[in-house]
Amino acid sequence: MQGIRQYGTRIGMAVALAAALHVAAPAQGRERLETTLSGGASRAAGRVRVLVTDPSRGRFEIRVRGLAPNQGFEVLIGGVKVGTLLTTGGGQGQVRFRSRPRGRDLLLGFDPRGALITLRDANGVDVLLGTVPSGGNSGSGNGGKIICCVPDDSGAECEDRTADECAAQGGTPAAATSCLPNPCDNAPPVETDIVCCIPDDSGPECEDRTVAECAAQGGTVVQATSCAANPCAATPPADPDIQCCLPDDSGAECEDRTPAQCAAQGGIDMGPGTCAPNPCADLNPAPGGGDDHGGHGGGGHGGHGSDDASRPTYY
Repeated sequence: MQGIRQYGTRIGMAVALAAALHVAAPAQGRERLETTLSGGASRAAGRVRVLVTDPSRGRFEIRVRGLAPNQGFEVLIGGVKVGTLLTTGGGQGQVRFRSRPRGRDLLLGFDPRGALITLRDANGVDVLLGTVPSGGNSGSGNGGKIICCVPDDSGAECEDRTADECAAQGGTPAAATSCLPNPCDNAPPVETDIVCCIPDDSGPECEDRTVAECAAQGGTVVQATSCAANPCAATPPADPDIQCCLPDDSGAECEDRTPAQCAAQGGIDMGPGTCAPNPCADLNPAPGGGDDHGGHGGGGHGGHGSDDASRPTYY
């Protein structure tokens, strides 16, 4: 009887393994990517899933837990705000983008593959971050291929081709770097004009465009109805500077520095805030002079007495 149970268990494991392998093996033209989001909050975590069903159609989803309850968090893709994720009373939330939105889905007007994903709260604090694997997104750098709009019975099909292949098939090169969103589609699934954040030297520029025009200019479709409030400008990140107590002849000088700058200058990180009142007031040099400090620890440090005399020791 025990042998039968073991045999049955092995068969069950083999079936389960075969099923898992079947799910993991992508169908032709399909792509499934996943990554996690993490941040400074101890309980906060998230997961990102990307499913591309063909070169110009896909789904992008973010699920989070452990965030502040009943709050809105900006979703930034490569620094551009593309939507808002709302959490429940339990600190969970999700947002989904599709090339063909339905229900509460938002329009997938960008290619998330290879992009930095950031969730930012109303105070400008980046609570969760992660980078989506690049996958097989097409465009420049993909074996010399370009994005080409190839004539088709239903209009134009977006494909990645070499310039010669594109010309041979009677196609038209597109300035886009990906087929997601589709730069060859002149019939977007939503309103004729959408709000598009177009890359610019001074930051993303908000313009009204069709989905195809936005994609062709390398833009990002965002969750907005107009450019009036400039939806391309996300909440500025929180001030990264901290109170840094830097060594000084008279004791310790408080300066605004980033944590890295503070550490590099031999300072003490006193956390976020301002230098008024002075958080370094209680950090006084150790009693004694340079001679005493130079002799501390025996002959091994004696040669440094003159150099260390001007660098106070903090308690």
